[in-house]
Amino acid sequence: MSSSFIKSFWPDSSSLLQGIVRFRWIAIVFMMLGAFPLLRGGYLLREQLFYFMAVIALLAVFNGLTQGIWNKTTSAQEQSMLLVHLLVDLLAAAGLLFVSGSAANPFIFILALHGFLGGMLLRGFRSLAFIGVLIVLLSILQIETNKDASITLNIDRGELYFQFLSQWILVLAAWFVAYLFSGLLEKQEERIRSLQNRQHRADRLKSLGALAAGFSHEMATPLNSLKLRLDRGLRKIEDPTAARSEINQAQISLDECIAIFQKMAGVFTTSTDGELQKLNVNSVLKDIVRAWEADNKVTLRKEITEREFFCPIQPLSFAQTILDLLDNAKEASSAEAIITLRMYDETEEVVIEVIDAGSGVVPEVFERMGEPFNTNKQQGNGLGVYSALMTAQSMGGEFTLSNNSSGKGATARLTIPHEGLE
Repeated sequence: MSSSFIKSFWPDSSSLLQGIVRFRWIAIVFMMLGAFPLLRGGYLLREQLFYFMAVIALLAVFNGLTQGIWNKTTSAQEQSMLLVHLLVDLLAAAGLLFVSGSAANPFIFILALHGFLGGMLLRGFRSLAFIGVLIVLLSILQIETNKDASITLNIDRGELYFQFLSQWILVLAAWFVAYLFSGLLEKQEERIRSLQNRQHRADRLKSLGALAAGFSHEMATPLNSLKLRLDRGLRKIEDPTAARSEINQAQISLDECIAIFQKMAGVFTTSTDGELQKLNVNSVLKDIVRAWEADNKVTLRKEITEREFFCPIQPLSFAQTILDLLDNAKEASSAEAIITLRMYDETEEVVIEVIDAGSGVVPEVFERMGEPFNTNKQQGNGLGVYSALMTAQSMGGEFTLSNNSSGKGATARLTIPHEGLE
């Protein structure tokens, strides 16, 4: 049995709709098991058993037909879809209660559970509409029970009406408490999001400060060298050979400044420009690796899964990040060493790892991980890791760098959430 077939009946509960589908399957099983106690207790007649099972079967068919809706529903449509699902469940439950004792059925408390779900999951007019329908259905069940009581001897009407009132109070209280609690949770979530946004802005300002400080430090050396060479070249202007040598050195310093500017421009352009596109990461990664291998004579061990994962990525940013990681691994490893590239699936995320065979990352670099110009390479500028972090964040993923447990080399790990297999 394939995993896609299993997920159609037992989807991952990463959204409210998926959770409703899971909950409904559980409810269907318990309703089928509950038919036998209802028969023995006299609440369900044998001639009504077919209707009882037919309602459960229709509910199961509806649950099966809704497979795939959660992948096509936007956040704006989710509340409407939740209302439809909850109303279908409510009508099914009311229908089953109607043929098995109505309001006298001991399972009448299931309506209170529906009221709780409606108050918790629905907001605004949708929640009010749902509780309105629930009250109407409860009233119909109570009217039916009252009719049955009118032809039954020795029925205490006072006790019956007290039960009806208790049912109303239970249903309304369940809905009201859930609605109030859900509102409090929403306010708390808004507060958390506000705090997260503030923290994000603070982190951005901190990152910009580190970027400015690192940039000043990196530019200081070539700019000072450029100024020194130009001054010396002017003093040796009468000696063309010596002046030309100083000017050549000044040109080298100027090229270093330009390279730093271009690298920084590339980092910000590739990590912030362009919208996310849903692409087959397996295919994109293979194309990137094929192009890199054509330009680099390095032994690259590839362990890439053949399954196709579709992820929202920025193609240019993603490609630049992978190329930077491969270049870093090449620079860290010896010429005869083997670099490993891995890609696999892990809990709804695509994991891409680049493993080098170098000397690893020194503790000083780990302490300032992610800061620009933080590197232990003599000719490096630390913008590769900074770019990888920004790219991962823009795609909703994470980037980590760690030394290998073997004590040799380091592993750069990029995780990106995927939207399922296709």
